[in-house]
Parts: sequence; C-alpha cells; structure tokens
Amino acid sequence: MKYQIRKKLCLIISAAMLFSLLLNVLLQVNLAEKSMRTESENLFWQINQILVQNEKDVEQIKADFARNCLINAKAAAYIMQNRPEIIGNQPELEKIAKLLQIDEFHIFDTEGNLYAGSQPKYFGMNFNSGEQMQFFLPMLEDRSLELCQEITPNTAESKLMQYAAVWQEDGKGIVQIGMEPDRVVEAMKRNELSYIFSIVTADEGNVICAIDPDTHKVLGSTDSNYINRDVKELGIKGEALADGEEGFRTEFDGEKSYCLFSRTGSVILGRICPESTMYRNISKNTLMLSLYLALLGVIIIAAISRYLDRYIVRGISSVNQKLRVITGGDLDTLVSVNTTPEFAELSEQINEMIESLLDMPNKLSAVLDIVKIPVGIYEYRLNMKRVMATSGIRSILCLSSEETEKILSDHGLFEAKLEEIRRCPEEAERGIYRLPWEEERYIRMDSIPYENGTLGVILDVTEDMVEKHHIVYERDRDFLTGLYNRRAFYSRFEGIMSGKQECGQAVLFLADADGLKKVNDQYGHAGGDDYLQGIADVLLSCPAGKKVVSRLGGDEFALLIYGAKDRAELEDYINAVQKTVSQSIVEINGQISIPVRLSAGYAFYPEDGSDCSGLMELADKRMYEAKKSRGYKPRNKSVSS
Repeated sequence: MKYQIRKKLCLIISAAMLFSLLLNVLLQVNLAEKSMRTESENLFWQINQILVQNEKDVEQIKADFARNCLINAKAAAYIMQNRPEIIGNQPELEKIAKLLQIDEFHIFDTEGNLYAGSQPKYFGMNFNSGEQMQFFLPMLEDRSLELCQEITPNTAESKLMQYAAVWQEDGKGIVQIGMEPDRVVEAMKRNELSYIFSIVTADEGNVICAIDPDTHKVLGSTDSNYINRDVKELGIKGEALADGEEGFRTEFDGEKSYCLFSRTGSVILGRICPESTMYRNISKNTLMLSLYLALLGVIIIAAISRYLDRYIVRGISSVNQKLRVITGGDLDTLVSVNTTPEFAELSEQINEMIESLLDMPNKLSAVLDIVKIPVGIYEYRLNMKRVMATSGIRSILCLSSEETEKILSDHGLFEAKLEEIRRCPEEAERGIYRLPWEEERYIRMDSIPYENGTLGVILDVTEDMVEKHHIVYERDRDFLTGLYNRRAFYSRFEGIMSGKQECGQAVLFLADADGLKKVNDQYGHAGGDDYLQGIADVLLSCPAGKKVVSRLGGDEFALLIYGAKDRAELEDYINAVQKTVSQSIVEINGQISIPVRLSAGYAFYPEDGSDCSGLMELADKRMYEAKKSRGYKPRNKSVSS
C-alpha cells in the first residue's frame, strides 16, 4: 500500500515538475525580455538626463565665467581709475593681473589703441586689428557699454579666450581683461557622445549606442568598433529603428541578438544584447528549479513516513523557531536540536556561524586599529534590532560605553543618534557634520541602503576640518588687526547686498586713519601698528548686531552695518562709533598715549544706491570731503574725527 502510494505520488510529482519547468522556461524568457525593456528604458532615460544636465551645466558655467570676466574687468578699471600712475609700470600691471587671476590685462586709449597692459607683445593693436577685436568697436561710440565677448580665438594667436571690457569712470580709456576658458572647454567635452559612452557601463556582451536618425550612422557606442558604421551593415533595417521600442530579434553583426531602440532628443538610443547572454541564466535556473522540485517531492513522500514526521519535521520546526528568534535580533539564542545527528551538527554549525558573525566587527576593528585609520563601520538589517559595528564607532562619536551599547542594541536608537548629528551639517561641506555634543569634532558619514538593511561608514575628519578652518581664517583676515581683508570684505559685502531679506537698511562707513605717517615717523612702524590696532578696536566696538569690519589696506578701514529697521537706527550706531573715537586713546609702544583720529564718510543703502561699487565710491568721496572740512554732521552723511 505504502509502495503504491509512493509510486503514484512519484508519477504525479514528475508530471507536475515537467509542467512547472516548461512554464518556468516561458516565464523566464518573458521576464528576461521585460527586464531588458525596463533596464533599457532606465538606461536611455539616464543617458538623456546626462545629456540634458551636461547642456545645462555648460550654459551655467559659460554664464558664470562671463560674469566673472566682467567683474574682473570692473575691478581692473577701478584700480586704473584710482592708481593711474601704474599704467606705465609693467611689473605692477603684471602683478595686478596675477592678483585678479586673469590671463591678459589690456588698456586702450579713447581711440581704441592698445598701449599698455600685462602683455607687451600685443601693444600697438587696436579694435580694427581683426574680427575678434572689432566686437568692442561699439564702445568707442557708446561709453556706457560694458561688453563681454563669447569664447572665441583671439586675433594675435588664435588662442581660445573670453574678453570683457569697460570704460574707466573718468573716460580716459578702456580696460579689457582676458581669461582662458579651460573650465568651460572641459565642460563642453563632457557633453560629447564619445565622452558620455566612455562612462556608461554596459553589461557583459551588451552594446549601447547612439544612432543618427537621418543617416543611420552610429554616432557613439560602448564598443568603439561600431562607431561611424551604418546599422544596415550590422543587420538592422532602418525602418526597425522607428518601431524598436518594444524590442525585436535580429542578427546583429553576425550574432543572434535582442534589440531595443528609442528616440531621445536628436538621436536614437539603442541597446543590443546577444541572446546567448540574455538567456544564459535560464538553463541554470531551470536546473535549480528541477532540483528544488525533486527535493520537494521527496519531502512530500517522506512526510508519509511516521519516522520522518517524528524526527525530521519536528526538528525542522524547532530549528525554524530558533532562527526566527535570532533574526528578530536576539543573537545570543543557541540552537539545540538533537533529534538526529544531522540536526545536532546543523545546530552546532548555526551556532558557530552566529558566533563568527558577532565576532566579525571585532576582527575588522582590530584591522582598522593596526592601520590606524579613524573609521567606524556599521551594518544592520531591518528584520533585526541589533546593529553590527566596529569599536571605532564609540571613539569617533565620543560616546560612553553604556550609551554605545544602548544604541547598538536597537537600530532605531542608532539611526536617531545619527539623525541628531545630521542636523548639524558643516556649511559648504557635503557629508560632513559637527558633533553637537562636542565643541570641535567633525565626522564624515556615508551609508548604502540595500534591500533590507543599511551599510554605513563614519570617518573622523576633525584634523582636516580644523586645518581647513585655519587656512580660511588666514586667507580672509588682516594679519595685523585680525579684521577681514579687502578680498573677504568685498565678498561679504556683495553677498549681503544680494540677499534683500538679510540686508535690510544698511550703511557703509569708510575711514582713513589720520596722522598715521606722523605716528610712523615719530614712533616707528611698531607704533604705527599699535595705532592701527587701536582703530580696529574702536570699529569692533560698534554695538550693531550685524556688522562687517575690515582693514582694506594701509590706513583704510571699512565698517558695514546692515539689518537695521530704519536710518535712525543706523545713525545711532554711527554716533556711537563717533563717540567712541572721540574718547579713545591708543598706547604706543607701551609708553605713550595718543588720541585716535579718523576721517570718514559713509553711504546709506538703499537711499544712496543699491550696488556695492556705487556705495563704495560715494562713501569714499564723502570721506575725502570730510577730511577737508574736518567737521561731523550726521545728517550730511560725512564724518571726521
């Protein structure tokens, strides 16, 4: 009886296996083609996004570069306006070009003749010397023009350059600067099909290409052998390109392949996959399924036996129960099923596997300690509470042993701690955060989520960030006074003026240290330094909540007060500074005390103007008027003290 039942069960199971295998093959073929279409659509979309984004990036870079050229031209014109004596000083002109980070610096007279600049070899040329230079001819007729030329080969050397030119405010000449557009050219290269396909990764045996819809020539391909070839030569008919979105089979370059094409912008994107590659997993999967079904049949037949039911099925149930507890996060659970020697061995191997898993972070920590890399690595699965982490996590995050053990016991608590850190990002630094519970501790965090878990790394970058902050401070600060230098002040000034909500009512206060030369002559440069430091202290004492104080150079100082609600508030601040100046005494060389004296002028925003250069010029003009008048009238917008 048992034998007959087993025989019939074997026949039924065998028939079911054959039907399942046939159905499985058909489904796998269909899924492979569907997967091919889905992956191709995503790939074509990604390539199109790269093309679109690259075009946007090129246009943005061009616009930024042109704007930078025009700003540098204005800066150079401002220098020439205020220091006309250096026009004949070739080393000084070359130094200015270097400081402005420009490649060429030219000065033209009112007739358009180039007579000075950083490139003597161009002297004698004019706006009629070539088509490129003729672009600036309209400036001779209209002195209000500020021109920035597109990137083009220059007249003298046919070298790609971008030029910008503006008139000096006194109308005595035109200042032109030129910059090599290396960054723009590099960005344009990234938009070429050859570059895009060089970074596109195709699966083994697959070919991804772009085809001209008119000539049917291959414009770009992951396989360079197909570039510039006609698709007809490769076995694809022209009409098939228009109907290729659903996919079709053909012989491509002598090999049976499955092809997909899609019109994207001005090109047709295609993906060709050999059938041997596309369906190579079907045989393997079918074999695996056959083994699975055979095993399933054996289990069903064996289930009839009381012995198997008693000693195996119950054993499996016990093992599964333990594994569910383990996958729930309790890795300290031991599996102990001894109904058969096999289950006893399986239990031992499972326990060894879990023990090895728990010990893996310790081994990795030991390796990281040996190479002295300040990095912590963690991983957790969504179906398990515990977080597997190296020992570096505790030291990098500056946590106690108790708190570390607490957050590692539950990935929810661990993520909450990381989220607390993510709320303190370091400005202008991607992926770098400051620990909120430490005054100066910086880390970099990256994570890779996968299907049912997350793998992450935490790196201690405190040393690098401290060094970077130090470099930025030294770059933007005046060595003597600790105030912002000219470059940093202009950068802050322009940034504040561009943000209407933050700026509010503002005043620009320019000051000149009176008697600095006399102090230097009488007490030496050390005494002059003490005098300048005293002036810096006076300006820093301004009670305004939002202010920027700078030493522009020499005896020139600037104070920008912004964020005020009205002019009256600004005048109160200025009067406070004036009062402090009148009462301030500077101790020279630790022995002699002299009063602080300033000549100053100021301009209000937006009442006196809305652009930085205009406000600077007006404040500078009023400062020199004040220096002459030696009087202070708050309502007349100039001050001397």
